[in-house]
Amino acid sequence: MRIVIALFFGLLLGLGSVQAQTSVTIKRSDKLTLEEFEGQKMQKLLGDVWLVQDQTNIYCDSAYLSRATNVARAFGHVRIINLEENINIAGDSLLYNGNTQMAQLRSNVVMKDDSTTLYTDHLDYFRLTKQGRYFSGGQLIDAYNDLTSERGIYNANTKKSVFMDKVHLINVDLVMDTDTLYYDADISEMLARGNTVAITPESDTLRTSDGMLYNRNTEYAEVYHGNISGTDYYIEADSLFADNISEYYRAAFQIILKSYSDSLTIYGDQGTYNKVEKTARMHDNAYLKKMLQGDSLFIAADTLYSNQSDSTQKYLSAYRQVEMFKSDLQGVADSVTFQFSDSTIYMFQDPVVWAEDSQMTADSINIVMRNDKIDRMNMTKNAFVISKDSLANFNQVKGREMEIFFKNGFLNKTIVNGNGESIYHLQEADGVLSLNKMRCSNMALYFEKNTVTEIRTYTQVDGSLIPESEILPIDKRLRGFEWFASNRKPKLYSIARHLRYDR
Repeated sequence: MRIVIALFFGLLLGLGSVQAQTSVTIKRSDKLTLEEFEGQKMQKLLGDVWLVQDQTNIYCDSAYLSRATNVARAFGHVRIINLEENINIAGDSLLYNGNTQMAQLRSNVVMKDDSTTLYTDHLDYFRLTKQGRYFSGGQLIDAYNDLTSERGIYNANTKKSVFMDKVHLINVDLVMDTDTLYYDADISEMLARGNTVAITPESDTLRTSDGMLYNRNTEYAEVYHGNISGTDYYIEADSLFADNISEYYRAAFQIILKSYSDSLTIYGDQGTYNKVEKTARMHDNAYLKKMLQGDSLFIAADTLYSNQSDSTQKYLSAYRQVEMFKSDLQGVADSVTFQFSDSTIYMFQDPVVWAEDSQMTADSINIVMRNDKIDRMNMTKNAFVISKDSLANFNQVKGREMEIFFKNGFLNKTIVNGNGESIYHLQEADGVLSLNKMRCSNMALYFEKNTVTEIRTYTQVDGSLIPESEILPIDKRLRGFEWFASNRKPKLYSIARHLRYDR
């Protein structure tokens, strides 16, 4: 956004530095008479009128001039020209007070300089304070901008201007509507206040209730309590900051970032985006929501990081104190990565996954999604699966590596590769309970709603079936057994801040 608002009021009337009071004098007129006008004796000038004060020249069809009050009224094809400052102003009528040095132009007012044209019906200029004002509507056009508003003020001393009421700006970078627009020419800085809407040529739309700040020289922008939306994204925050030169962007507090193509929403209180590297980072109350078919996956962490530098390999990572929640799956880990290309969740450093009544642990766990549902889980090193049955018994499987398959959210099949061990409680039709302990290199277990229906063992099988009366406490646990307390399992409202009742 390269906002350039021409400082037209400073040029108005060609009134330079304040000089000693001088009289408005007659330079030329086809006819001169003395008449009563507005309750006082005034000179009436008709035809090709030319009045002068200092370097300011006033031309019109007719005029009244009071030498007593030093006031001139001009009518018809009014023009004000200052040769020193290259000013050309036209209007239907003018009231000019040579003592207060105030000019009031009315109806069809057009002011031009080398680069700017102003159109309005009501324009006042206060020479002593170097402040110009238009009201009842005005339009400013320069090489970059087309701006309209109901009112405008400019101070030539401070080089600051303000446009008010129904401000509408058009340039090559955006179309903007705002309540109030401030502009500082010395530092080329623009501040919009109140409800503001800006649209870029790419149809990206910015909306804010408090306004925005933009510096044309540094290309730095701030947006307050606003949002930016495009065809594939939406960003909302209490504050948005943009460095357009380095293409580095930052958001703060109550951030909501949506990626429509990825069905992804990210929340947090501090976020950054590097447009060159195509990387984003979110922290402080950071979490995300990934839309799935009929469900959502939530991931919370100290820090969320997204890398889209390669569109075919884009991924999102979560670091430290990671919590995951899905209606049929929950998990914790120190770090988690979601790979968009194959819809796989990679969990590292002490991962724990809960699916229905089953708990799964390993050194690392990969969860493969298919059609937005859990398809299978790969567990590497120290894999351990524990399932709690209806009698509160713990069925267990452990091994070096495991591949777990799911069907409709339930365990369907588990394949153990290396150092396989299992404990399963069996209940006969007559209610008799027994314990099946087994050890072998590899095994496969088949389930029906988390209940084992078949166990297949391969090589070096060592197993035993222990009747209920002979089961000892030591028989009920495999080495490394640890059933985590239910309060460790993530809950939806502990992750999703936007769903809490207090938000």
